[in-house]
Amino acid sequence: MILRAIPLVILAFGFGSVAAKENNRFGDLEIRLGNPIWSAPKKHYVRATIYRMGTAGADHNTKAHKSNEKIRLHYGTESEVGTVAAPYWVPRGSLVKLQTKQGKYLFIAADMGGSVERRRASKTLGRTKEQKAAPVMDFCVKKQVWPDFVTVDLYYYSGKVPFAELKREEQGELFVYAQKYFAKGK
Repeated sequence: MILRAIPLVILAFGFGSVAAKENNRFGDLEIRLGNPIWSAPKKHYVRATIYRMGTAGADHNTKAHKSNEKIRLHYGTESEVGTVAAPYWVPRGSLVKLQTKQGKYLFIAADMGGSVERRRASKTLGRTKEQKAAPVMDFCVKKQVWPDFVTVDLYYYSGKVPFAELKREEQGELFVYAQKYFAKGK
């Protein structure tokens, strides 16, 4: 009887240590970056363009599947955080949330580019004054499932350490943390 209880106790401690390790991992990230890591959301009307890794993008970094930060470009899906090229006024590490009929998509601003800054997609394809003035965000996805002009929720990065100064592993952890943060209904 005692021998049967020992494996259950060991198993219970094993699960507890995995959960504690997961919480500690994000706890360490929060200690380094501060809490909150992102501001409350602000709504922005944007021209939402897309780029596919390796097929679009004119500069050598995009063609090499690398952003101008340390992380690799990453497709966004309903279950995975992706990358977005955002205007200069959006701090790297900021979150952009798109709500679509298919679900919620989440992206981290990890890249920038001349096309985003020039806003040609808004200026040439916009029909209204608001559309022509809209900033451009270039989302890394396989297929666009939202309108060309859309309102996004922008959560400005407010971490104590600038996103570009984070180690590659920390940037990767921030993606996982962002997914878990929004899975809680934020």
